[in-house]
Amino acid sequence: MFPSEDASHSPDDENILKYTAELFRQLGTTKPEPDIVTWDDDIRPDLVVVKFGEVRLPRSLMGRLTAEDWKPLLASAIIYNYVLLRDENRYSAIHLVLPQVPAPIFVAFSLIALFRYGRGPLYIELLLTIIGLYLAYTSIVLALYIRGRWRRFFYTADRQAADKFGKEELLVALAKYGETISATGYPRKRLHLWPTVSQRIERLQKDLR
Repeated sequence: MFPSEDASHSPDDENILKYTAELFRQLGTTKPEPDIVTWDDDIRPDLVVVKFGEVRLPRSLMGRLTAEDWKPLLASAIIYNYVLLRDENRYSAIHLVLPQVPAPIFVAFSLIALFRYGRGPLYIELLLTIIGLYLAYTSIVLALYIRGRWRRFFYTADRQAADKFGKEELLVALAKYGETISATGYPRKRLHLWPTVSQRIERLQKDLR
């Protein structure tokens, strides 16, 4: 199969929207169902987006997967954007805000102590050390938060989609998805915050044993 002559539309668009509407009802999603499929050059091949009334898919995969192939992938995307991200504020508070609370308190007390009792060149070294430790701690917490948020939500979305619509169906879809992406020349192993398709398959197999 190859992309249609109209670069903005695919013959599968209607069925993709039909499946998306079915998934919205099955998942109990009350938001308006998407009414358009957008094949976007700016979407990475390993990303499916269902949000803001549209389904956004990578143009590089247009015509390479059928609407039936996309359906399980759409389920994960809907769960990711319409179910899991509703808990984002709670997740942020627990995994980003709360771990940061001790750091500024420690820095504040340390600075007060230094200003009151610090003398000589050692004062400057201690001050720089405290600032460096604070910046390092903040960077580590932020990096772990971003990595955890992206990966945790992707993996959870896949697991919930498998629970609702079948593990084998999702694994087959992900496997075909990964092979199709590779056929476009897009590298399978990348240094991204989000998981690769292969990592999603491995995690799903592990979680559903």
